[in-house]
Amino acid sequence: MEEKFKEENEQTSETPEKELENVEFTNDADVDAVVDRIVNEESDELLKAEDDARQRFAPPEMKSLKSKLKGWIVAWWDNKHLRYGTFAGIALLFIISIFIPFTRYAMLNLVGARVSSSLTVLDITTGLPLENIPVQLQGTTMRTDEDGYVSFTKLKQGPTTVMVDKRGYALYENKVTLGWGSNRLDNQEITATGARFTFTLQDWVTEKSLEKGEASSGEDIAQTNDDGQVTITIGEIEGDTEVVLSAEGYRDERLRLNDINSEEQTVKMVPAKQHVFVSNRDGQYDLYKIYVDGKNEEILLKASGKEREVPFVLPSQTKNIAAYVSSRDGDINKDGFVLDGLFIIDVINGDSFKVTRSEQLQVIGWSGDKLLYVAVVEGVSAGNSNRSKLFSYDVETKERKEIASSNYFNDVKLVNDTVYYATSSFAVPQSQAKLFSINVDGDEKKTVVDSQVWSIKRENYETLLFNAVDQQWFQQTLEMNEVKKLEQQPPNQASRIYSVSPNGEKAVWVDVRDGKGVLLNYDIGSKKEEVRLTQSGLNDPVYWLNDEYIVFRVETGQETADYILHVNEGEPRKIADVIGNRSRYFY
Repeated sequence: MEEKFKEENEQTSETPEKELENVEFTNDADVDAVVDRIVNEESDELLKAEDDARQRFAPPEMKSLKSKLKGWIVAWWDNKHLRYGTFAGIALLFIISIFIPFTRYAMLNLVGARVSSSLTVLDITTGLPLENIPVQLQGTTMRTDEDGYVSFTKLKQGPTTVMVDKRGYALYENKVTLGWGSNRLDNQEITATGARFTFTLQDWVTEKSLEKGEASSGEDIAQTNDDGQVTITIGEIEGDTEVVLSAEGYRDERLRLNDINSEEQTVKMVPAKQHVFVSNRDGQYDLYKIYVDGKNEEILLKASGKEREVPFVLPSQTKNIAAYVSSRDGDINKDGFVLDGLFIIDVINGDSFKVTRSEQLQVIGWSGDKLLYVAVVEGVSAGNSNRSKLFSYDVETKERKEIASSNYFNDVKLVNDTVYYATSSFAVPQSQAKLFSINVDGDEKKTVVDSQVWSIKRENYETLLFNAVDQQWFQQTLEMNEVKKLEQQPPNQASRIYSVSPNGEKAVWVDVRDGKGVLLNYDIGSKKEEVRLTQSGLNDPVYWLNDEYIVFRVETGQETADYILHVNEGEPRKIADVIGNRSRYFY
């Protein structure tokens, strides 16, 4: 019955309701089958309708960026005209960027390319470089150095503006173009609008112009020219406004601008290093410091009242310090004997450092930062073979190094950077008493004469003489480092004491001729010697204040005073009255 119904249904287009009207049912099973079919068909139609509705209102399917890009590339590559057109456009853009600067700069800046630039700022009137001038470039401000030079980095390329806005000068703006590379710009000249002052700096003795000097007042700084002349522009002057004039190795000179009568004047410059000396003008042995023109004298170290004799002072030739031997601490040994102390004095601030104390201290001399001295060991018996010790003390590291020992030393000499010392045969076998040499670091010890030597004498700058046992004499030429025995005694057995300039170019020594002291200047390079000064009472000690000035002592019935002298020219000038002390035991 059901198969028959299906066949009939396939041949008709009537609705299920019509079908029900035309169908005759013979039993309930036939009715149920028809109803189920009708329900299923209507459900299928309803689901299809809902699916169609969803399809109409659903958003379109989204493709990924990668898929889109891939599709675009494929489409671009498959289109020959589009592909070749793109290549042509890129080539044209490259050519344009090369020949059109604006475009080129923009592209390079876009990719992060950066360049540098530098320039020099000059005074438009004097033509001299200006120091400490603020220069602005692309929002960055830098200040010029002593040569007027300033540099910038990490700059963008293209047109830009250099700007200088400094009090005392007209506002300066200059358009420049920065390209690839270092961009060294032309000198930028600015115009002064403030008050201008001109000074000529001269050495106070020789009156020679000082080429390397400057004038400063607050932020305003100017450099000297080759004639020692400096012109400074001051943006604003108040009642206490000062200008500071300075030059390397010279004392700063301060002038109140309101006290200056003219806009041009000469200023004498005095060495910056101060001289130190001992004086008992107040009845005690005070240590003083003073500028060599006699100004700003002050007590550097007040006497303690325990000094048993005149303290000995030896300034360093390279630093603002001095070696000072004094019993000022009042130290005594177990037998009640007063001990001397060796101090290092800071000449600038007066600070002192005690190196050691001893029953007897003998300063040999300075060699750069090292002080050489001999000390008798406290509490050791007179027969001890190591009673006297030769030390090297480094003022920078505060390291004290023993470089030799003996019961006592017959003689010790510091020759350049080498120490010669003659050990005594007292308390040791005669064969151990010899003449040795060693450097100031305690290294390279050598036997110079293989027998006991009584004295070490400097015949001249290049030659040493050694007086040994049994009236023997030996001679050493320093340049060849050769020692030979002389057949007879040398006619002149006087010993010279040379003081070498800090730069090692010259050496001076004092001779006595016709009852007067003669200061001689020896040129180490040319080996030529000349008399620099002859004066009654001229005496040691002599030391170099700097490479140009010598300090020497004059002792006569009328005065004991220290003087200063330029090594090449000019007359000596008195520094101060002093009390003499020749406590350097080895001469």
